[in-house]
Parts: sequence; C-alpha cells; structure tokens
Amino acid sequence: MTKAYLINPNELIRDYNEVIDEAQKKTFFTVGIELQKEEIDNLQTYIDKLSVQRKEFAEKNNGNEANLIYCFERLAMIIQSELKMLVSLKEDEMAQAWDILVDCQVHLGTVIRNYPFESDHLEHYLNRLHSYEKTLFPKMIFNSYGGFVKQSHCSICKSDYGDCDHIKGKLYNGEMCTRNITEVELEEISVVENPANKHCRVISIETNGIKKDVLTLREISTKS
Repeated sequence: MTKAYLINPNELIRDYNEVIDEAQKKTFFTVGIELQKEEIDNLQTYIDKLSVQRKEFAEKNNGNEANLIYCFERLAMIIQSELKMLVSLKEDEMAQAWDILVDCQVHLGTVIRNYPFESDHLEHYLNRLHSYEKTLFPKMIFNSYGGFVKQSHCSICKSDYGDCDHIKGKLYNGEMCTRNITEVELEEISVVENPANKHCRVISIETNGIKKDVLTLREISTKS
C-alpha cells in the first residue's frame, strides 16, 4: 500500500539526488583528499538543511514526509562518513576508518528497513560497504557480550521498553525509535567471527612476546 504524502515526494527525491550524485563522484580512493574534505563540508551544509526540514514536517505532524527526510538525512550522513573513512585511511587513522565503516553499515541497514520506496539501489550500496570490509581490512576476530537487560526505556515516549507500542528501529514522525538500556547484568563474553557489534573487536595480537596492532601490524609499545 502506497503511503499518502501531503507534498509530492518526487520533489524531495529530485533535490536529494542532485546533491548525492555530486557527492558520490568523490567516493573513490583515488580522488584528491582535499576534494573529499571539501565534499564532507558541503554535505554537512545539506544535512543541516535536511534536519531543519525534517523538524518542520514533524511539528506539522506530516509523518510520512518527516520519515522520508530522515532517510535522506541519514543517507547523506552515510555518504559523508564514507568520505571520512577514505580520508582516515589516507591519514593513517586505520582504527577510526574501521569504526566509521561499521557505523555506515549499521545506519544503512536501518534506513533500508524504513525506506518507503523501492530500495534495490540501497541494497547495492550496502554490498559496497561490505566489500570495503573484505578488501581494505584484514579478517578480524570479535568479542560478543551476553547479558540480561534489567532496565530500558523507549526513546519516543520514555516508557519502559515493551510497555508501549513503539518498536525499536522504526520511524515515528521523523524520529527513530531506540531501546535505551540503562541497566544490564553481564553474563558472559565470547570470542566470535560474526558479532552483533563489529566495534567490539580484538585490537591486538601477540606472537613470540611481541604485541602488534591487528589493522596495521605495527608493534605496540609496552612502555608505561
């Protein structure tokens, strides 16, 4: 069933495509770092504009428009972060580049689940982000934390999560619902290859008494 819009969504899509098409020309490793940094700033101006627009729609309770603008805003942030990742790699900030990539993957997955139109192009983009992981970074081992959530609340209505009808990961009038955990009882920590959170990674390896950074293979100083 097609969602009803008070304004023509094609106008919003056209404006978004114009900005993003230009930004994506810079998302190649060979592009000059100064041009990528300039595009990061250009995207921030656009993101700020979208944020204002989303809030205006939300204040008028134009939920479909607000949700669509949220998706555009987040997608612009993801492309901006892709550029930041490439800049980080060029500046030898490998751990930072990894964290940015993981955030991109997570946020894009959330957008895909909420995007109101055909999203094959977004699935292709997600595959591209995963290809970065396979080609630019070594295979890594991760930590997985298991525990019992004792207290959490809904970001939309602030009620105890589960006591309301809001669902985490879903958009409501331009706002993403999250389950904010305030108290948890840790039960176990495991070493896994496919974690729920790729930020929780093993950062160093030790061979013959020498500790090295997993990403750069540089020796880690043990001096205190």
